[in-house]
Amino acid sequence: MTERRIRKGDSSRRKLPGKVSRKVRTTEKRTMFKVQLTDFRCFADAPPVEVLPVTFLVGENSAGKTTFLASVRLLLESFIRSPQNPFNREPYYLGGFDQLAHYRGGVRGRAKRFCFELMIPASPEDSPPSALRGPRRQMTATRHRFVFVKGSPQPELTEYEFRAADTSVVLNLTDKVTIKLMKDGTDIFEIKPKRLPPAQVIRKDLSYLRFVFDEISFGLGPELKAAEVEPIAGELLSRFRESSKFVMRRVFASAPVRTQPLRTYTPSEIVASAEGAHVPLEMARQKINSPVEWKTVHDKLAQFGKNSGLFDDIDIRMLGKRDGDPFQIMVRTGGPPMNIVDVGYGVSQALPIIYQLEQTRQHDTFLLQQPEVHLHPRAQAELGTLIARLSKARANALYMIETHSDYIIDRVRMEIAAGRLDYKSVTIIFFDKLEHEVRARNIYFSEEGEILNAPDNFRKFFLEEHQRLLGL
Repeated sequence: MTERRIRKGDSSRRKLPGKVSRKVRTTEKRTMFKVQLTDFRCFADAPPVEVLPVTFLVGENSAGKTTFLASVRLLLESFIRSPQNPFNREPYYLGGFDQLAHYRGGVRGRAKRFCFELMIPASPEDSPPSALRGPRRQMTATRHRFVFVKGSPQPELTEYEFRAADTSVVLNLTDKVTIKLMKDGTDIFEIKPKRLPPAQVIRKDLSYLRFVFDEISFGLGPELKAAEVEPIAGELLSRFRESSKFVMRRVFASAPVRTQPLRTYTPSEIVASAEGAHVPLEMARQKINSPVEWKTVHDKLAQFGKNSGLFDDIDIRMLGKRDGDPFQIMVRTGGPPMNIVDVGYGVSQALPIIYQLEQTRQHDTFLLQQPEVHLHPRAQAELGTLIARLSKARANALYMIETHSDYIIDRVRMEIAAGRLDYKSVTIIFFDKLEHEVRARNIYFSEEGEILNAPDNFRKFFLEEHQRLLGL
């Protein structure tokens, strides 16, 4: 990469070096939460990694990036929905327990259980409020720990722990349901809940975790209340509600390849899909039912099209006057409007991603797989600008992007250097393949957009290819 200078405001200029810097980063980051995966697929016992508002997942193929995305979605949706099969739901199909439990190699064989941990730091006093749900703040750092074992047919929850400071509650589902309250590593009490379903039901349905604390309040007898256990349980309940609200998110997860476009669409029930098959139907319905809202979205789509070189304009052509009449998506690329199937494939691949990103009221978490597919480098770079703009406008939104595109990341670096995106809000999680496991680690940026403290093998392949090309 060549060295560039970027204008910040009207006067100051900053360098955007192509080389990796070895500076030590000390400024406090805008960490949303941390994730630690133990004995899950390619992850053995790696330390936790931080998730920031803009998080890129980078690494070779089969290095655990999609596994990490699927894990994040499961953790963020644990308290708002409980799909029958959380490990095999569009667009992530991870297999059964023997494919999910980490294989350690040799005589150690396959792990008997695996663990997800979600750690949420205490919110700084200046943390931004959410425009969607009010403040998302935590008074105390908290941790959610999920342990899964082999079930029939999918993995089942065998233990859940919630910890805040020195107090924790442990739900054990090994045989019968038991709930234990602990403080400073010492058991305070243990109860067998009377109102929760049997263990075999809860093991398959994470949504019951929300009712654990109700059981604690119900199960406190006079002797425990007299022992001042009730205030401890009440404080932990407050922290649980605060923490679970913090991570309750409306997630959009995209597939790496989007659906093929159609020449003519017939309105039908809108069912969201990771491939974006629902997007044309949403666009048409929005144009008919919410013309003012559609104009705003249309203008943003058109602006992205122009900036990226994909198209000059895009619109919906109704083939009738009723809601149920067919319609077409028309694209203009310098001449008269053409049907979307008659223009470059990149338009139909980018459209579902761009449209969903602009739907600020539907989702606040975006898990994107290779949004650069079928896009020219100019369009890939414009995706970086779009993500930077959206992240700055929505302080509590999460944009997690699995990508092989240097153009997207380099454009985000330029946005940082130009002062249009806070460097404390961006990280790369680099997935490094070892013999029997993958290690994930964070890479951060400086205020000038430099990549800080990257491992030696980060971008090693690209550097070696350039050296070979130059005959070095």
